[in-house]
Amino acid sequence: MFEPFMTQLRTLLQGSFPAGDTRPSRAALAVNLREAAASVRAARIALARARAEQQQDRKRLQQIRASIEDLENRARNALLKGSEALAREAAEAIALLEDEKAALETATTAFDEDLAALTETLHRAQSRLRALKRGERSVDVRAHVLKAQSFDTGQGQSALAAAETCLEDIRHQQERDRLAEREYAALAVADRPEVLIEKLGDAGCGAPVKTRADDVLARLKSDLPCLLEANR
Repeated sequence: MFEPFMTQLRTLLQGSFPAGDTRPSRAALAVNLREAAASVRAARIALARARAEQQQDRKRLQQIRASIEDLENRARNALLKGSEALAREAAEAIALLEDEKAALETATTAFDEDLAALTETLHRAQSRLRALKRGERSVDVRAHVLKAQSFDTGQGQSALAAAETCLEDIRHQQERDRLAEREYAALAVADRPEVLIEKLGDAGCGAPVKTRADDVLARLKSDLPCLLEANR
Protein backbone atom coordinates (compact mmCIF):
# COMPACT_ATOMS: atom_id res chain seq x y z
CA MET A 1 0.00 0.00 0.00
CA PHE A 2 2.84 2.39 0.83
CA GLU A 3 5.47 1.54 -1.80
CA PRO A 4 4.27 4.05 -4.46
CA PHE A 5 4.10 6.81 -1.85
CA MET A 6 7.58 6.09 -0.53
CA THR A 7 9.05 6.08 -4.03
CA GLN A 8 7.31 9.33 -4.90
CA LEU A 9 8.43 11.01 -1.69
CA ARG A 10 12.02 9.81 -2.16
CA THR A 11 12.01 11.26 -5.67
CA LEU A 12 10.85 14.67 -4.41
CA LEU A 13 13.32 14.78 -1.54
CA GLN A 14 16.31 13.74 -3.66
CA GLY A 15 15.48 16.37 -6.25
CA SER A 16 15.50 13.83 -9.10
CA PHE A 17 12.25 15.14 -10.56
CA PRO A 18 12.30 16.92 -13.94
CA ALA A 19 13.22 20.59 -13.98
CA GLY A 20 10.29 22.96 -13.64
CA ASP A 21 7.22 23.20 -11.48
CA THR A 22 6.98 20.32 -8.98
CA ARG A 23 3.56 21.28 -7.68
CA PRO A 24 1.77 18.50 -9.62
CA SER A 25 4.04 15.89 -8.00
CA ARG A 26 3.53 17.39 -4.57
CA ALA A 27 -0.21 17.53 -5.13
CA ALA A 28 -0.23 13.85 -6.16
CA LEU A 29 1.79 13.00 -3.06
CA ALA A 30 -0.71 14.86 -0.87
CA VAL A 31 -3.60 12.94 -2.46
CA ASN A 32 -1.82 9.61 -1.98
CA LEU A 33 -1.04 10.46 1.61
CA ARG A 34 -4.69 11.27 2.30
CA GLU A 35 -5.70 7.94 0.78
CA ALA A 36 -3.06 6.11 2.82
CA ALA A 37 -4.19 7.84 6.01
CA ALA A 38 -7.80 6.90 5.26
CA SER A 39 -6.76 3.29 4.69
CA VAL A 40 -4.90 3.22 8.00
CA ARG A 41 -7.90 4.70 9.82
CA ALA A 42 -10.21 2.11 8.23
CA ALA A 43 -7.81 -0.69 9.17
CA ARG A 44 -7.63 0.59 12.75
CA ILE A 45 -11.45 0.66 13.01
CA ALA A 46 -11.75 -2.84 11.52
CA LEU A 47 -9.11 -4.20 13.89
CA ALA A 48 -10.82 -2.59 16.88
CA ARG A 49 -14.13 -4.20 15.91
CA ALA A 50 -12.44 -7.56 15.43
CA ARG A 51 -10.89 -7.31 18.88
CA ALA A 52 -14.29 -6.48 20.35
CA GLU A 53 -15.87 -9.51 18.66
CA GLN A 54 -13.01 -11.68 19.91
CA GLN A 55 -13.69 -10.50 23.46
CA GLN A 56 -17.35 -11.38 22.99
CA ASP A 57 -16.37 -14.87 21.79
CA ARG A 58 -14.16 -15.36 24.84
CA LYS A 59 -16.99 -14.26 27.08
CA ARG A 60 -19.32 -16.72 25.33
CA LEU A 61 -16.71 -19.45 25.80
CA GLN A 62 -16.58 -18.77 29.54
CA GLN A 63 -20.38 -18.94 29.70
CA ILE A 64 -20.41 -22.28 27.87
CA ARG A 65 -17.80 -23.75 30.20
CA ALA A 66 -19.78 -22.59 33.23
CA SER A 67 -23.00 -24.04 31.77
CA ILE A 68 -21.34 -27.40 31.07
CA GLU A 69 -19.99 -27.60 34.61
CA ASP A 70 -23.40 -26.69 36.07
CA LEU A 71 -25.23 -29.23 33.88
CA GLU A 72 -22.76 -31.98 34.75
CA ASN A 73 -23.28 -31.41 38.49
CA ARG A 74 -27.07 -31.43 38.06
CA ALA A 75 -26.97 -34.54 35.88
CA ARG A 76 -25.01 -36.39 38.57
CA ASN A 77 -27.60 -35.36 41.16
CA ALA A 78 -30.36 -36.63 38.85
CA LEU A 79 -28.60 -40.00 38.52
CA LEU A 80 -28.22 -40.24 42.30
CA LYS A 81 -31.96 -39.64 42.63
CA GLY A 82 -32.74 -42.21 39.93
CA SER A 83 -33.99 -39.64 37.39
CA GLU A 84 -32.15 -41.11 34.38
CA ALA A 85 -34.45 -39.33 31.90
CA LEU A 86 -33.45 -35.93 33.31
CA ALA A 87 -29.81 -36.99 33.37
CA ARG A 88 -30.02 -37.98 29.67
CA GLU A 89 -31.63 -34.65 28.78
CA ALA A 90 -28.81 -32.85 30.56
CA ALA A 91 -26.26 -35.06 28.79
CA GLU A 92 -27.69 -34.15 25.38
CA ALA A 93 -27.45 -30.44 26.24
CA ILE A 94 -23.89 -30.94 27.47
CA ALA A 95 -22.95 -32.70 24.22
CA LEU A 96 -24.23 -29.77 22.14
CA LEU A 97 -22.42 -27.25 24.35
CA GLU A 98 -19.18 -29.22 24.17
CA ASP A 99 -19.32 -29.20 20.36
CA GLU A 100 -19.89 -25.46 20.39
CA LYS A 101 -17.08 -25.02 22.92
CA ALA A 102 -14.63 -26.99 20.82
CA ALA A 103 -15.48 -25.04 17.67
CA LEU A 104 -15.27 -21.72 19.50
CA GLU A 105 -11.93 -22.60 21.11
CA THR A 106 -10.46 -23.47 17.73
CA ALA A 107 -11.80 -20.28 16.16
CA THR A 108 -10.59 -17.98 18.95
CA THR A 109 -7.12 -19.55 18.96
CA ALA A 110 -6.76 -19.11 15.20
CA PHE A 111 -8.19 -15.61 15.32
CA ASP A 112 -5.77 -14.63 18.09
CA GLU A 113 -2.91 -15.47 15.74
CA ASP A 114 -4.54 -13.50 12.94
CA LEU A 115 -5.13 -10.51 15.20
CA ALA A 116 -1.51 -10.52 16.34
CA ALA A 117 -0.28 -10.51 12.73
CA LEU A 118 -2.79 -7.82 11.71
CA THR A 119 -1.87 -5.64 14.69
CA GLU A 120 1.81 -5.83 13.80
CA THR A 121 1.01 -4.96 10.18
CA LEU A 122 -1.09 -2.00 11.29
CA HIS A 123 1.68 -0.73 13.56
CA ARG A 124 4.17 -0.89 10.68
CA ALA A 125 1.72 0.93 8.43
CA GLN A 126 1.18 3.66 11.04
CA SER A 127 4.93 4.07 11.46
CA ARG A 128 5.43 4.39 7.69
CA LEU A 129 2.56 6.85 7.47
CA ARG A 130 4.17 9.04 10.14
CA ALA A 131 7.46 8.87 8.23
CA LEU A 132 5.66 9.88 5.04
CA LYS A 133 4.02 12.83 6.73
CA ARG A 134 7.38 13.99 8.05
CA GLY A 135 8.78 13.63 4.55
CA GLU A 136 5.88 15.64 3.14
CA ARG A 137 6.68 18.45 5.57
CA SER A 138 10.32 18.31 4.45
CA VAL A 139 9.22 18.60 0.83
CA ASP A 140 7.04 21.62 1.64
CA VAL A 141 9.85 23.32 3.57
CA ARG A 142 12.29 22.65 0.75
CA ALA A 143 9.83 24.04 -1.78
CA HIS A 144 9.42 27.26 0.22
CA VAL A 145 13.19 27.65 0.63
CA LEU A 146 13.80 27.07 -3.07
CA LYS A 147 11.10 29.58 -3.90
CA ALA A 148 12.72 32.15 -1.61
CA GLN A 149 16.11 31.54 -3.24
CA SER A 150 14.87 31.36 -6.82
CA PHE A 151 16.15 34.01 -9.24
CA ASP A 152 13.77 36.53 -10.71
CA THR A 153 14.33 36.62 -14.46
CA GLY A 154 13.28 40.29 -14.67
CA GLN A 155 15.63 41.70 -12.04
CA GLY A 156 18.34 39.07 -12.21
CA GLN A 157 18.48 38.63 -8.42
CA SER A 158 16.86 36.40 -5.85
CA ALA A 159 13.98 37.47 -3.66
CA LEU A 160 16.31 37.35 -0.66
CA ALA A 161 18.84 39.61 -2.35
CA ALA A 162 16.08 42.06 -3.25
CA ALA A 163 14.89 42.11 0.36
CA GLU A 164 18.44 42.68 1.60
CA THR A 165 18.90 45.58 -0.80
CA CYS A 166 15.61 47.11 0.30
CA LEU A 167 16.60 46.78 3.97
CA GLU A 168 19.97 48.40 3.31
CA ASP A 169 18.25 51.33 1.55
CA ILE A 170 15.94 51.82 4.53
CA ARG A 171 18.90 51.84 6.93
CA HIS A 172 20.73 54.43 4.80
CA GLN A 173 17.63 56.60 4.70
CA GLN A 174 17.24 56.40 8.49
CA GLU A 175 20.91 57.32 8.95
CA ARG A 176 20.47 60.35 6.65
CA ASP A 177 17.41 61.41 8.64
CA ARG A 178 19.34 61.24 11.93
CA LEU A 179 22.21 63.26 10.48
CA ALA A 180 19.80 65.82 9.06
CA GLU A 181 18.11 66.25 12.44
CA ARG A 182 21.50 66.74 14.11
CA GLU A 183 22.57 69.34 11.55
CA TYR A 184 19.24 71.12 11.85
CA ALA A 185 19.64 71.32 15.62
CA ALA A 186 23.14 72.74 15.19
CA LEU A 187 21.89 75.38 12.76
CA ALA A 188 19.02 76.33 15.07
CA VAL A 189 21.46 77.53 17.76
CA ALA A 190 22.05 80.76 15.86
CA ASP A 191 18.34 81.51 15.91
CA ARG A 192 17.84 80.47 19.56
CA PRO A 193 21.03 81.20 21.57
CA GLU A 194 19.09 80.77 24.83
CA VAL A 195 18.99 77.04 24.20
CA LEU A 196 22.78 76.83 24.08
CA ILE A 197 23.09 79.15 27.13
CA GLU A 198 20.75 76.89 29.10
CA LYS A 199 22.73 73.84 28.03
CA LEU A 200 26.02 75.45 29.13
CA GLY A 201 24.51 76.50 32.46
CA ASP A 202 23.32 72.95 33.17
CA ALA A 203 26.85 71.71 32.46
CA GLY A 204 28.27 74.09 35.11
CA CYS A 205 29.68 76.55 32.59
CA GLY A 206 28.58 79.81 34.16
CA ALA A 207 25.52 80.57 36.26
CA PRO A 208 22.59 78.22 35.72
CA VAL A 209 19.68 79.68 33.79
CA LYS A 210 16.92 77.70 35.48
CA THR A 211 16.47 76.58 39.06
CA ARG A 212 17.56 73.04 39.72
CA ALA A 213 16.14 70.68 42.34
CA ASP A 214 19.63 70.05 43.73
CA ASP A 215 20.07 73.78 44.40
CA VAL A 216 16.71 73.98 46.17
CA LEU A 217 17.54 70.97 48.33
CA ALA A 218 20.95 72.42 49.27
CA ARG A 219 19.28 75.70 50.30
CA LEU A 220 16.74 73.87 52.44
CA LYS A 221 19.51 71.93 54.18
CA SER A 222 21.41 75.14 54.89
CA ASP A 223 18.30 76.56 56.61
CA LEU A 224 18.05 73.64 59.07
CA PRO A 225 20.57 75.01 61.68
CA CYS A 226 18.74 78.33 61.82
CA LEU A 227 15.39 76.62 62.29
CA LEU A 228 16.72 74.42 65.05
CA GLU A 229 18.21 77.43 66.85
CA ALA A 230 14.94 79.35 66.61
CA ASN A 231 12.93 76.46 68.10
CA ARG A 232 15.05 76.23 71.26
